[in-house]
Amino acid sequence: MGWAITVSLTPGSLLFTVFFLVPLVVLVVTSFTQWNLLTFRFTGLENYRRLVSDPVFWKAAANTAWYAVAADLVQVPLAIFVALMLSQRPPGWRVFRAVLFVPVVISGAAYALIFASFYNARYGLLNRIISSLGGGGRDWLFDVHTALPAVAGTYIFSIGFYLILVMSEIASIPPELAEAASLDGASPFRRLWHITLPLLRGVVGTCILLSLIASLAFFDIVYILTVGGPADATVSVAVYAFRVYTQDRWGYANTIGVFIVLVGFALILLVRRVFRIGERER
Repeated sequence: MGWAITVSLTPGSLLFTVFFLVPLVVLVVTSFTQWNLLTFRFTGLENYRRLVSDPVFWKAAANTAWYAVAADLVQVPLAIFVALMLSQRPPGWRVFRAVLFVPVVISGAAYALIFASFYNARYGLLNRIISSLGGGGRDWLFDVHTALPAVAGTYIFSIGFYLILVMSEIASIPPELAEAASLDGASPFRRLWHITLPLLRGVVGTCILLSLIASLAFFDIVYILTVGGPADATVSVAVYAFRVYTQDRWGYANTIGVFIVLVGFALILLVRRVFRIGERER
C-alpha cells in the first residue's frame, strides 16, 4: 500500500512542485533583487520600501479594491438574484441561462472589445441612447470621472459562471423542505429567506472568494479598454505589475506579485472563516 500511495501521489506532487512551488520561490526570491536582462543583484528590502512609497501602486491598489467591492456588492448579488429567478424555470429560462454564460465562454479580449464599441465616444450605443433621450454623450473610457465606473461596469455584468454555480446548488436542495414549509403556511418569501438562502451559504462564499481573487488578477479587460488610463484612473495592481515588467524592472514587478499573493492568501482565509466554507454542519 505504501508503494501504491507513493506512485499515485507522485504525478500530482511533481506538477504541484513544478508549476506552483518553484514559481512561488522564484517570485519571492527575485522580489529582493534588481533584475533585468543585464542585471541580477540582491538589494534587500529596497523594492518593498519603494512599494510602500509608490503613489501609482497605491492608486492601483485602490482601484483594485473598487473592482472587488463592485464584484461583491453587484456582480455576486446579481448572479444570485438571476439564479433564483431562473431556478423557477420561467418560459425561455434555458435560453437566458445560455446567453448569460456566453461571456464566460468567449475570451476576455473579445468581451472587452464588445464593450469598447459600446462605450465609443463617436458611434457607441451608449452615447446614441443618451442622445436619443436628449442628453449629451461623453468619452466614457477616457474621462477620469467616468473611466473607473465604466470599466467596473464591464466587469460586473459577467455573471454567467457564478450563475451556474448558484443554480446548481439550488437544484441540490431537497424539494421536501420547501413543501413542508408550504404546508406549514410559510409564504414564498419566508421559504426563500429561511430555507433557500441559508442553504446557499457555502456557494455564496465560494462565489465571493472567486470574485475577490478575480479582482486581484483583473488584467485583460482593463488593459484592452484603457491600458490603465487615463492618468492611472483605471489601472489595477495586475496591470501595474505588467507595466513595471515591460520597463525591465522585473524584481520590482515580482514584489508587486508577492503583494498579490499575500493579499489573495489573506482573502482566502478570511472568506473561508466568515462563510465557514468546508466545515461540516452540526
